[in-house]
Amino acid sequence: MEMRLEKVSDSVYANMEGKTGGNVGVILLKYGAVAVDAQYPGSAKAFREAIEGLTDRGVTHLLLTHYHGDHVFGSQVFEDCEIVGHRLLRERMEHLLGEDWAPGNLEKMLENLRQRSPERAWLYEGLRIVLPTKTFEERFILGDGEITVEMIHTGGHTAGSSIVYIPEERVLFAGDLLFAKTFPWAGDESADPDKWIEAFEMIMEMDVERIIPGHGPLSDKAEVEKHLSFFKAVREEMKRLIEEGATMEEAVKHDGYPPFYEAKTPERRENSLRHWYRFWSRKK
Repeated sequence: MEMRLEKVSDSVYANMEGKTGGNVGVILLKYGAVAVDAQYPGSAKAFREAIEGLTDRGVTHLLLTHYHGDHVFGSQVFEDCEIVGHRLLRERMEHLLGEDWAPGNLEKMLENLRQRSPERAWLYEGLRIVLPTKTFEERFILGDGEITVEMIHTGGHTAGSSIVYIPEERVLFAGDLLFAKTFPWAGDESADPDKWIEAFEMIMEMDVERIIPGHGPLSDKAEVEKHLSFFKAVREEMKRLIEEGATMEEAVKHDGYPPFYEAKTPERRENSLRHWYRFWSRKK
């Protein structure tokens, strides 16, 4: 497989085709390249080869925006680099190593994937879970004197979600805070829609021109504004329904939410709305 990296700005390149996992990208600094997210082992090899086709400076860092497999399973390809993620991202991965990703369970998961989607089995070949080697709390900053790479913890999509900002080039990697042109996956057990809204509001205040979403095409603040408006409208309407005693299924099937993108599957939308119902019911 060959992976194409599209030029986003002078120092930033990304793959946003969505064929092999979440979007990935790279920031070229004077002393080396900084990769953002890693997809799966198979596609991560092609990603790294694509980076090495852009620069001979080597890859020094891998920044992980959140713990989901389509963003972190390829980390093993960058094992010689410093792998950076939020503390809660590492803690979640450590927890999963004792459960879903434990020996035996991981093999069963992979076998199920092979049976359901045999054409994608190559992506998982040789999978080993590799943890971040460095964690942070609020911000992690790299730079070469001309370009700054700022990793900022936001929460929202997951408790450990972060964005990656390159202020000099007005570019932002949003991770899975932003599912451009489609309904987001918002059903993670640690997803916090209130923090998600706060993250959108923060991005709207930042000096950003180009946004690389976790999934979907290159975007800008107009796409963030569309998601922000939808999230806020759903929050207001769902809280009203909860106050009036609506059941979870009534709130999920409710037709009073504003029009928005279709979900890739009905289950994505329904499970996301169920999680939001549980979340705001607890905060009642």
